[in-house]
Amino acid sequence: MSDDMDIKLQMLESITNNFSEEQKVGSGGYGDVYRGMYNGIEIAVKKLHQLQGLDDKEFDNEFRNLSRVHHQNVVKLVGYCYELRKKYVTHNGQLILATVMERILCFEYMQGGTLDKHIKDDSCDLDWPTCYEIIRGTCEGIYHLHTAYEKPIFHLDLKPANILLDKNKKAKIADLGLSKLVASTQTHKTETVKGTQGYMPPEYVDSGSVSKKFDVFSLGVIIMKLMDGNMGRTRHSEMGNEKFIEHVCENWNKRLQEKRGHPSNKIESLRVKKYVEIAIRCVVPERKERPSIKDVVDEMEQLEAEIKKMSLAPNESNEVHVQRSCDSKVLSVDPTLELRFIFEPRKDISCCLQLTNITNGSIAFNIMTNKTKYRTQPSKGIISPCSKRYISVTLLAQDQALPTMQCNDMFLVQSANVNKNLTSAENTEEFFKEAMKGMVVDVVKLPIVYVALDQFSSQ
Repeated sequence: MSDDMDIKLQMLESITNNFSEEQKVGSGGYGDVYRGMYNGIEIAVKKLHQLQGLDDKEFDNEFRNLSRVHHQNVVKLVGYCYELRKKYVTHNGQLILATVMERILCFEYMQGGTLDKHIKDDSCDLDWPTCYEIIRGTCEGIYHLHTAYEKPIFHLDLKPANILLDKNKKAKIADLGLSKLVASTQTHKTETVKGTQGYMPPEYVDSGSVSKKFDVFSLGVIIMKLMDGNMGRTRHSEMGNEKFIEHVCENWNKRLQEKRGHPSNKIESLRVKKYVEIAIRCVVPERKERPSIKDVVDEMEQLEAEIKKMSLAPNESNEVHVQRSCDSKVLSVDPTLELRFIFEPRKDISCCLQLTNITNGSIAFNIMTNKTKYRTQPSKGIISPCSKRYISVTLLAQDQALPTMQCNDMFLVQSANVNKNLTSAENTEEFFKEAMKGMVVDVVKLPIVYVALDQFSSQ
């Protein structure tokens, strides 16, 4: 551990204006959080309350666990302060000189605040792509805590207030004050029940039993509230599993349909259904019937693999025989894996695509993508044998990218061997649908990816 993590109280008082109300950004059960600038970066300063005998343990737990955790979905610890000082305080109407212990933890500052601020009684005000990324990020953070170390770390206080969002709405787990390092993944018991009502599983409330399924129960509650608001748990209890799944899917499908230009509602509907089903299994009363966090992550990965297959599925309409591939047998496409745009708001961003005819015959190509967002020049043409063609692809100015830079758009390049006498004017989209019945059309599909400028900055 670096000595740089030991931050003096005087420094923290300076950067928070002596822990002023103007600098306060939040409060929790064990302390208040302030914003400040330290070494050129914005940090969150968590000052623990003066609760004798309680915060020593919470401080120690959070510091020790966070100092060893390094994961993109767990908030990063920047430093700490642990100092004793003499201070005059009023006690029983008299002024006395007391010894005050200051315990402070400093973290990376999360501009997006806490997740609970976005969850209302009946719904969440975030769109589905954002909710989807938050759920996945939270699951991956929990999976890391449970599996990445010799002794698993159980959080034991997961809730929306302890999930922080960065400026792109990426989720990071925070507040490991109640977390435990355990020698194995077996069940343990604690004499004192601490936590947040509604997020603690029945076996812990009833008998203090702690296991890897504790955090899974809390995760299920979080997903349920993210997908159906704070009243989601109550509605689930009243409706039962099937009706609740139908209710959640219907609500999200309506929201997806209302969002113009939203890619592949069918795919997003599959994700909605799968995630609400996972949430329901996570909150079953019987601990042994809940999935482990590994089971949850595996299910999500399996779903994404199925979705990827769907996105590469052939379009058999009009009897056109389509060869699905990442690599065409007639046309080499560079880049080969994905089409990247360095995203800047309110600016057109362009990139270059190279098509190479690797055959001894003429190749007709046709490019398909979302024309309301992307301009392609040229979008179709004929490439002579063993020659190249460069394509300019422009992402038209967008006010902002989706949170977490999420982009589900695809860039398709269709190509086929053609008669050398075919002219570019004859090479239309209808040509691929009608004139080429019975011929083989190669399709190269490139996912479109937005890259944030700050991803190029040094860490």
